[in-house]
Amino acid sequence: MKTLILKEYGTTLRTRRGLLVVENKDRRQEFSPGDIDQVLILSGGVSVTSRAVRLLVSHGVDIVFLDQRGYPVGRIYPPFINKTVQTRRAQYEAYNSQKRWDIVYSFLYAKIKNQAGLLRYFAKSREEPRLREGALEIEMQLDKLPSALGDPQRVINFEAQVARIYWGFVVELVPSDVHFDGRDPEALDPFNVSLNYLYAVLYSDCWKGLVLAGLDPYAGFLHADRSGKESLVYDYSEMFKQVAVDRLLIKMFFSGWRPDIDNGLLSRSSRSTLLQGYKDSMQARARTSDGEAATLEQFVKTYAVKLASFVRGEVPSYRGFIAQW
Repeated sequence: MKTLILKEYGTTLRTRRGLLVVENKDRRQEFSPGDIDQVLILSGGVSVTSRAVRLLVSHGVDIVFLDQRGYPVGRIYPPFINKTVQTRRAQYEAYNSQKRWDIVYSFLYAKIKNQAGLLRYFAKSREEPRLREGALEIEMQLDKLPSALGDPQRVINFEAQVARIYWGFVVELVPSDVHFDGRDPEALDPFNVSLNYLYAVLYSDCWKGLVLAGLDPYAGFLHADRSGKESLVYDYSEMFKQVAVDRLLIKMFFSGWRPDIDNGLLSRSSRSTLLQGYKDSMQARARTSDGEAATLEQFVKTYAVKLASFVRGEVPSYRGFIAQW
């Protein structure tokens, strides 16, 4: 399946004889809607006809409009959502039960194992034993996680403590000319700005997976519910960031790529390069520590379905996504 990215000003998406037609001043392309999984629109200068929208939705295609920072400002998706009412009722009830903390534990355990896995991955590829020590230091923190459960602030403080260790080692993996001093969403260095952009794109994919599984993306288990804030998206995405974004960006910056940034915003060409790298990464074959094999894109969807099954009580436990590095 293919993601169709529309970014050039003056591009039109229409239909002809059951096919999607993408046209701009330079070229014309035709696609079968059955070959498209998602349409990403990166520019306000892109036009989409209502016939094209109808055709895409009839084939189950997700249409997402992204702003300059990568955040979805709107989306159109098919109304085929599995067991929505039953799942959301169970999700809200789970918040006031032990299931809430079982889910929080699973998300954070998977996140920390993937952070350690990333450091081991680069320790091997770059022959840096110190990174293995960092992976062990991170995993040792897992002993403290059970005692933090039950108190949201203690869990958040624990998560922040582990993050400081993780990002302290990632700093060593990013070239010094980038001036990356650690994770800071407000920082304007190229690495943080690129992280912000691709994390926002990952949020969009997680949002889609959760909604199609019947879950409410605004009703989280750790992050506080707030109007307009997709709390569950933020909770759920934590265990995919290391594989989907962090590893990709470390490789890109190490290879010499640098984004063009103006007033804290990525240029259109830089956004396009990041997005293409992200999509290639998401569509590459991955494997979990349990031996499951699929694309990362598929894992984002299947682990949402597993989560929905757990909150409905159809399975006895939920285990988060842990990559085989």
